[in-house]
Amino acid sequence: MKKLLPAFALMLLAGSAYADRTYECSRYVDGKPTGGHVDVKASFKSEAEAKALAKYRDMGMKTDSVNCK
Repeated sequence: MKKLLPAFALMLLAGSAYADRTYECSRYVDGKPTGGHVDVKASFKSEAEAKALAKYRDMGMKTDSVNCK
């Protein structure tokens, strides 16, 4: 039992580090990159793209799609 607790703690720490990943996302209009980027924090690329799309639209910038790295 004493060996399981440290292993569980390490697993939690490793999982939380992945959730804090920062993605750099660029916007596209008419299939062409428009320059510049926004940074968003997300667990997965698809989540980052959704957040970036919402961020661009909140800023009033026309955006057809985004690509995050």
